[in-house]
Amino acid sequence: MKIKIFLLILFAFQLTSVFAQNTDLVDSSQTQVLADTGKKYLIPDVRKKMSWTHFSTKLFSMQLGAAPIIDYSAFFQDSASIRQVGKQKDQFDLRSARFMMRGKIFFKNRWSYLIGIEYKGLDRTDDQKAFGFTDLMFTIPAGKIGSFSVGKLKETFVYEMVGDAANLPQAERILNPFFVSRNTGVRWNKPLLNDRMTMAAGYFNNFITTDTTLKGGANSFTARLTGLPYYDEATKTFLHLAVSTRYAEGQNDILRYKGKNESNVTSNYVDTKNFAADHSWSIGFEELWNIKNFSLLGEYVISTASTPQGSETFKGYYFTGSWVLSGEQRPYDKKAAYARRVKPEATHGAWEVVARISNVDLDSKDIKGGKLVKFYGGLNWWATQYWRMAFGYGYSNLDRDNIKGITNSLIVRLQWIY
Repeated sequence: MKIKIFLLILFAFQLTSVFAQNTDLVDSSQTQVLADTGKKYLIPDVRKKMSWTHFSTKLFSMQLGAAPIIDYSAFFQDSASIRQVGKQKDQFDLRSARFMMRGKIFFKNRWSYLIGIEYKGLDRTDDQKAFGFTDLMFTIPAGKIGSFSVGKLKETFVYEMVGDAANLPQAERILNPFFVSRNTGVRWNKPLLNDRMTMAAGYFNNFITTDTTLKGGANSFTARLTGLPYYDEATKTFLHLAVSTRYAEGQNDILRYKGKNESNVTSNYVDTKNFAADHSWSIGFEELWNIKNFSLLGEYVISTASTPQGSETFKGYYFTGSWVLSGEQRPYDKKAAYARRVKPEATHGAWEVVARISNVDLDSKDIKGGKLVKFYGGLNWWATQYWRMAFGYGYSNLDRDNIKGITNSLIVRLQWIY
């Protein structure tokens, strides 16, 4: 049965080549980074657009796309870890299967749109259907003011979430307790100083995803300010710094912080459970330092929840080092204020070594959600501009319920991201 599933997924990967585009956009406001160079790789790659996947008229344009990711995860736990979180299952996982449609609506200001339907997107909770709309967004240019995006879209908080997870050096995010994948609202974006700075802010309300009214939904406000104090394209050196904030109301005066073990398939390793709180304030700091083929990415988030008994504080951070052995780097997208994936130059692709330490602390005065420390080492093979195979090993130490448990984990990932 597993062999049949694996063959079916491989077929799906081949099918996605039909939809492959020459772009690396998360949404239509961001710039194209990975152009079609016509390079030949060991792994066959698509270098020409299929005419039936796109069309354009005077009033409307459309481009189709797809992005599947498949994982295999294995876990080795000590007895303490099993008592804390239960026995974690070794398994294949169709991590994501996203189908997208994007384009322009040729009004005077050239509106753009993005529609994404995804299987097992991060915004899908356990009690929701596996398939759902990940993105349903319209972007309206507003001249010197910037642009406004409306619909179901990303908030402007946490570097790990602002861009595409498939571009990150590691396989999974760690700061999940502090952000939501998507929310319904309006977002404003504006580049500054010849794209050396960006400002973004948004207002969101989760009334649609929680099946309630606008008044019954929880409001959130986010803002992000980024800067490139140093950028030298010739030497492939840059320094990205950013600060962001998020105000989130409690749904029916209830908040909850929870996170898995840098995995899509594990139990919640850290979890405050539901607790009474009116709102929370979070602030995040970002740093990405890149010198040629070496980069150091770091992020720190601190979040304070307002409860009837007083303030409760939670925090998390990570540092990720990346070294691309063949000399390539992640191109920096100034408008998105985010680094894209490695673009291999050689026929055999590009190999990247990754080392990472992360920490999430959901213990506070009266709430004990646990402390998770994880060390991760990985190897990425960027076989083409679109294919990646990743191998990762993680060592996790969870301090929770007055028990300290150890989990060793292995992950193998195959992805096609256009």
